Amino acid sequence: MKMSQGAAPSKSNQETLRLHIREIKERHKLPSPPALMTKVLNILKDPNFNVRELSRVISDDPSLASKTLSMSRSPRYAQRFQPQSVHEAILVLGLQSLRSIVVTSAAESFLARKNKISEKLWSHSLGAALAARMLANRVGFADTEMAFLAGLLHDVGEMVLFNSDPRGFEQLVEETQKTQELILRREAQRYGFDHAAVGVALLDFWNIEEEVNEAVLIHHKGSENPAGSLASIIDMADYLCAHAELGFFSECPNPGVAMIRASGCEDEESLTQSIQELRDAFTEESSLFQAA
Repeated sequence: MKMSQGAAPSKSNQETLRLHIREIKERHKLPSPPALMTKVLNILKDPNFNVRELSRVISDDPSLASKTLSMSRSPRYAQRFQPQSVHEAILVLGLQSLRSIVVTSAAESFLARKNKISEKLWSHSLGAALAARMLANRVGFADTEMAFLAGLLHDVGEMVLFNSDPRGFEQLVEETQKTQELILRREAQRYGFDHAAVGVALLDFWNIEEEVNEAVLIHHKGSENPAGSLASIIDMADYLCAHAELGFFSECPNPGVAMIRASGCEDEESLTQSIQELRDAFTEESSLFQAA
């Protein structure tokens, strides 16, 4: 069974999905969740956690502390006085935004190799995350930071495949760009599973919430996903990234007329405005990470 564009798993096939996740874990060397990310997320899950304890944990990692401060000082939060400590930064950001920063830093750490593939993977992941957050606001999706994480992690399986087989994955991408076909088919032929299935295995390993996992698994279904759902938001984020030239590898996805309309991109002028908004957000966010 190749899981590429199937529906969200029902109770009847949950066991099959678990078996395939186990097989992927055995076949591909999945990276363990970064210890710091696990520690921070575990603290955030505790309803009685202490913000000062959280501040100390983040402050112990200079890179994450710097990113947390940089993000809290960005124009998005419009503070009259800029935070001077990690503790103040957390109070400005809020816990959901802090969680996004922590997971984003962990995803960024995958891309230690600096070449055109890794750069495109990171650009697309960050671009899709920002697009998903923007789109979630537009379509009334309740949890904009969950949309951000789903956009950030939707192609995390490609990161795993690339890191485990750099040259082979690079050749696969080159072939896909020449033929303009869906990359999932070639991945399944070469590796036995496509990046969506590999990604779900990794997110399961990392204990990311089920809603994100299911959206990652089915996000290539395009117009079959209900407009406004988390999976359709990822589809539309991919669509915008393809038009904004933010690291997209294969043919442009089709999120469907209903989702395009719900996203406010139904004509050329509104689509152009959305693309520019995404590019501006990407420039700001990526510079904050670089500065950190």
